[in-house]
Amino acid sequence: MTGFMSKNPRLVRVALGFLLASVAACTTLRQPQPPAGEEEGAVTTPYAPPAAQKPPRPVPAAGEKEQLAPALMYDILLGEIAGQRGRLDVATRAYVEAARYTNDPRVAERALKIAVFAKDQERALAAARRWVALEPDNKEARQSLAALALRSGLQDEALENIEYLIEHGEATPAQTYQSLLGLLVREPDSEQTLALMEKLVARHPQDPDAHFAYARLAAHARQWPVAEREVETALELRPDWVAALVLRAQIQLRQGNKELAHRQMVEALQRQPDDTELRAAYARLLVDLDDLEGARQQYRKLVRKQPDNGQFVYSLALLSLEAGKLDTSEKLFKRLLKLGYQVQQAYYYLGAIAEERNDRKNAIRWYSRIGKGEHWLEAQIRIAKLEADAGRIKTARARLQKLRQAQPQNARRLLLVEGSILSGIDWNEEAFQLYSRYLESHPDDADVLYARALVAESLDRLDIAEQDLLRILKADPDNARALNALGYTLADRTNRYDEALLYIQKAMEKTPDDPAVIDSMGWVQFKLGNLDKARE
Repeated sequence: MTGFMSKNPRLVRVALGFLLASVAACTTLRQPQPPAGEEEGAVTTPYAPPAAQKPPRPVPAAGEKEQLAPALMYDILLGEIAGQRGRLDVATRAYVEAARYTNDPRVAERALKIAVFAKDQERALAAARRWVALEPDNKEARQSLAALALRSGLQDEALENIEYLIEHGEATPAQTYQSLLGLLVREPDSEQTLALMEKLVARHPQDPDAHFAYARLAAHARQWPVAEREVETALELRPDWVAALVLRAQIQLRQGNKELAHRQMVEALQRQPDDTELRAAYARLLVDLDDLEGARQQYRKLVRKQPDNGQFVYSLALLSLEAGKLDTSEKLFKRLLKLGYQVQQAYYYLGAIAEERNDRKNAIRWYSRIGKGEHWLEAQIRIAKLEADAGRIKTARARLQKLRQAQPQNARRLLLVEGSILSGIDWNEEAFQLYSRYLESHPDDADVLYARALVAESLDRLDIAEQDLLRILKADPDNARALNALGYTLADRTNRYDEALLYIQKAMEKTPDDPAVIDSMGWVQFKLGNLDKARE
């Protein structure tokens, strides 16, 4: 049976995209993401130290912690007013000066944030040092100073602050190294961060967490020999450590050593067959290797062991859908509804399953339950197409037109959907007028020009069809779709066969494996009387 999702490209992308994203989310090679809520262009720049990524604590008011001396009050007020007026240079100078002669760490923290926002690294470093001096046990202060020192080439100072966190921090060593990685992968100079990590590991040669973190950092920098060496050392110090076993396989996979990555995971799983985390990692690896049936079998085992694990159920549902097992996938998606996991996605795929069964009523019912979000627009388009298939053309068009008004950013896509519905029932004149109205304000839209060219050819308006396709090619001479359409039209509807051949040959140069182009080449060769070439 042909895989259900192979007949539904949109579903293939969504489903496999999810599973491959799961691989990325669970692999230890991924770059730690910035905290939720960051705003682009604010102090949370890609290389901002940790303290610059959190809301500032309020600066002290008079009578709080210490009395504000006139000079201190002046600097704080000057800093705030200058900041509000966009004078970051003045604000930075004022706050860093205030931090020098107050013992309140909040002022130093505020000075650091403003200096980072102003991209004043020298003053940011001074503020971070002052903050650490006032709050030596503050994790964010130490991390910020380490990041700024590293960026300033002060590797020893960075290392000392990291060491302090490892020795005195409340977090476990593993958590501290995780935080450190989040810091280091943001730094643009990977050579310097690796050198720092090498020194840190040299101080803790028997700490598997240190070697593991070094392996991850090296993998992020694509320094594969270092990554391989360090993950092996981590495993020597802590045998059968699942996270390290997964990382080791991922390092091989990233280098293209698929067979080795697979063998390593199989051997690890043979030693620890009951480890759920390891089996889940193996299942994700199989998806990455395009062994979807193998991955499905692994997820079946995982679901049997943990029937209420939403991620496992969802993954198995998607893989069952790809395998064409509609009944199984339907049951699994309904289980997700009971679990309250990936509910919107479950509605979408249940609608798709019903649609595959030609059950329009239930397909529309499931699609209609989808709320605003990832699948909402796609579901509305599917509903419109189902309404049109049921002969409710007016209802379908009204839905699409309402959507165009509500979502102008998707207007072109929705217009093309409406046009395809109209041309699909041979309402070519209506489709032609629809496209023409849009092109009055968007005359160079290649997709709409192409769509109008096709319906124009159906209406025997070959001059407009040719005109639209040539307009596309004027802007994009290598547009294979337009080249092929123009060549085929000239071969099929005119006697300009030599000209048609040139267009189709150029299209074939761009997309030699496209069935539509191959078909056009056969047709034009037939028209030219080259029967042997036509058969080829």
